Amino acid sequence: MFSRLLYPLLLKWAAAEVHIPTVEIANGVHMPVMSIGIGGLERSNASAIVANWIKQGGRGIDTALVYQDQSVVPEELAKAGIDRKDVFITTKIPGCMGTKFSVEHDLKQLKTDYIDLLLIHFPSGDCKEAWSILEDYHSKGTLRAIGVSNFNKSALDALLPTAKVTPAVNQIELNVLEYDEEAMEASKQSSITVEAYSPVGRSGHSGDIRDNKIVKSVAAAHNVSTYQVALKWILQHGNIMTFQSSSAEHQAEDADVFRFQLTEEEMKALDELHGSSPVPIYF
Repeated sequence: MFSRLLYPLLLKWAAAEVHIPTVEIANGVHMPVMSIGIGGLERSNASAIVANWIKQGGRGIDTALVYQDQSVVPEELAKAGIDRKDVFITTKIPGCMGTKFSVEHDLKQLKTDYIDLLLIHFPSGDCKEAWSILEDYHSKGTLRAIGVSNFNKSALDALLPTAKVTPAVNQIELNVLEYDEEAMEASKQSSITVEAYSPVGRSGHSGDIRDNKIVKSVAAAHNVSTYQVALKWILQHGNIMTFQSSSAEHQAEDADVFRFQLTEEEMKALDELHGSSPVPIYF
């Protein structure tokens, strides 16, 4: 079966750039279906993550105010000579308080006069008021698209009745073993694109995707890694994702999921893994 250990060797013979398709998340706003994330456990490597990603052709970048690493994005774009307009930047504001301050801070840190996609990171505070402020920025073109993150069905139900602009995206924890089915269904019923974070799981929150027998069997059938199968499953369901890796080799491997297709039977078998992860050890 395909191993991550082989990928650096393959790159020596085939140094091709990654080619990520886009999807329209709002009127005229096309977003890469895969973006690189620079928060969480990878925060200390933010510069290397962005540098590696854009060097090999990646153009979607996901950050947030609370990550405290947004300034890395314009720095690395400048070093690489990449125009701002050629990159899709997603960032987030922390909850629904101090919205104007947070948006202005994001713009300043990113050294840009517009943001491609801005998300409310989590539903805390008066989200109806916060959403109204975001809608105003959106109407001016400062925020090309606006959305939410970590919104379950109840949070969506509370926001949508008064929203003039439907959220373009709901970014939630989603992987082949664990996800909020109600949140996904509520999002899709309102034509909100679902974006996965932690698409290959994370310690304490998901089971072992890498060594799952079903995932390994599907991976062997396509001569790909188990992580590639997990990522492909998300995309083939019509969702998009942000993923994390500081390694150029792992980034290239994870993005190389468009040359194979999972069968209907394989998708069904993977679907049936939902809920098979252990109880989280972190709360």
